[in-house]
Amino acid sequence: MIDPIQIDLPTFIRDWHGPSSMPVTPLPSKFSWLPSPLKEWYELSSQWSDRLITIKEFLAPDQIEIEHGKAIFMEDYGDQSWAFDVNNPSIVLEGQSDGSWKRSTETLSEFLIHNIMHDSAHNAPFQRACNNVPDSYLPDILTAMQEVTFGGWLWPRPGHQIFLSDGIIADIGPAMDDEAPWGDKPGYFEVQIGATTSRRLDYLDEMHAIRWIRSE
Repeated sequence: MIDPIQIDLPTFIRDWHGPSSMPVTPLPSKFSWLPSPLKEWYELSSQWSDRLITIKEFLAPDQIEIEHGKAIFMEDYGDQSWAFDVNNPSIVLEGQSDGSWKRSTETLSEFLIHNIMHDSAHNAPFQRACNNVPDSYLPDILTAMQEVTFGGWLWPRPGHQIFLSDGIIADIGPAMDDEAPWGDKPGYFEVQIGATTSRRLDYLDEMHAIRWIRSE
């Protein structure tokens, strides 16, 4: 098991996105009201010319506004949003498609680490993915990896976990049923694995019963 708070974020980003290419851009003092972990994220990510997060979108600092005690700082490309509680900025609120909000089990610091790791599994240089992996294959798929013990979030559906080893990262979650109401498919998992080199995925290609979607 890996405690997410023990992960050094700058080192992780360098390992998965290469060295920084620009000097840090400090946030102006007018954004001092933002929570420290979020300010640190904006300043850290400013050192890379490529977007570090592509599945969701961080709002620019000057777009973050307070409304009803919360401040939305991130959105996906559908209808979900994420906010921090203005009165307790370590609390992350997950917006739901029906307009309601639910408190995340993760602090803001943990959530930001989870976010970059999840995105890296889906946007690594080399990838394997399958939406219907029998659970009997998971031990072999994850043999070299350890679970990162995130509290968990509700998006895109509850039950997803992150696993990590040197140069390889996996996002594992329940497979979706084949018909409405699109619940979890018992005995099957969605598996998304990213790696920094192609050779780290060779063992997956030997699992001929799984129809991997390849990206490299």
